[in-house]
Amino acid sequence: MKLDVPYYSQFLDVDDSFWMLRACGAVSLAMVAEYEGIVLPDILAFCHEVRERGGYHVVNGWVHDYVVLKARELGLFAYRQEGLTEVTEIISALNAGHPVIVSVEKRVLEQKRFHMLVVTGYEVDEQGAVTRLYYHEPESTVKEKGMHRQVDIKTFLEYFRGKAIFVSSVEK
Repeated sequence: MKLDVPYYSQFLDVDDSFWMLRACGAVSLAMVAEYEGIVLPDILAFCHEVRERGGYHVVNGWVHDYVVLKARELGLFAYRQEGLTEVTEIISALNAGHPVIVSVEKRVLEQKRFHMLVVTGYEVDEQGAVTRLYYHEPESTVKEKGMHRQVDIKTFLEYFRGKAIFVSSVEK
């Protein structure tokens, strides 16, 4: 099952060299908000706003509480969850028709850094166990290659930081 979530790229949809490398949180929120019926008017303006309001930390990246605050300012219901060790809550949100913003660990040039992406769906085996997740990767420079990428559950859990932001147009 895959939700028809719009796709944005931090390289294709953000015209600022500083933010292109850092806009994963902004484009992730833009994707989820638009799916829920709210269009983020200007992704780059949101990036500048987040920096002015303390929602982006140069070392640690996007402050999840700020992403939740911005979603609420847009009129959406949002909350963050930490300490997740499995995908049960993510699957529940997907089953309710809501994509989920997650925080993962990424290794780039032998450095560990944090990254946000949007989980858009999943696959199950014959027994009904979730085997793969689909996600939108904001770092893609080719739209079609960034949409609905797949990852097996074991690999996802290895890089998942246990942090997710749940956003919906209605309170659950």
